[in-house]
Amino acid sequence: MKPILGLTLLGKVAKDHFLQRILCRCGAYYHPGDLFYQELWKQRLSQIGFRVLSVEKLWLHEVWDIRLCGNLTVQTYLLISQPAAKQDLYATEPLLKPIRAEIQRLARELGPPIKSDCLNVVRSGAYFRVTFIWPVGRPGRLLKKEKKAEAFSFLIRAWVRRNRN
Repeated sequence: MKPILGLTLLGKVAKDHFLQRILCRCGAYYHPGDLFYQELWKQRLSQIGFRVLSVEKLWLHEVWDIRLCGNLTVQTYLLISQPAAKQDLYATEPLLKPIRAEIQRLARELGPPIKSDCLNVVRSGAYFRVTFIWPVGRPGRLLKKEKKAEAFSFLIRAWVRRNRN
């Protein structure tokens, strides 16, 4: 096993086992390249204001499945940001068309465009499920996981005190 943190002193590598134990316990700060496009979709949809629950590209086909949660602020932004056509004003679900347009715009920015017949948006309350066919990216699932920074800082505090200049 390679040392996670190595300090070179006169050609020798000094290992800090305490720091290795902390990093193994709290997780590494490395994201594999396999989930690159999943991270991009999450980042772009979070910038709009959605809370992204999961982004997944299925293994057997080029089908993407994104689960979102949108509060009133996001819904208002989608309704006001682009003018709606007259026939869309009286639709039973007026939010679906702006979300479809936003997903297609994001896909054009990230790679090849999504055809309109290959995109499906379903709403259930504040939750949205977006599925589409898009040939870019590797199969994999990116789930929403949040680790608080405070837990890591308490563990590393002793190491910082010990190795302070």
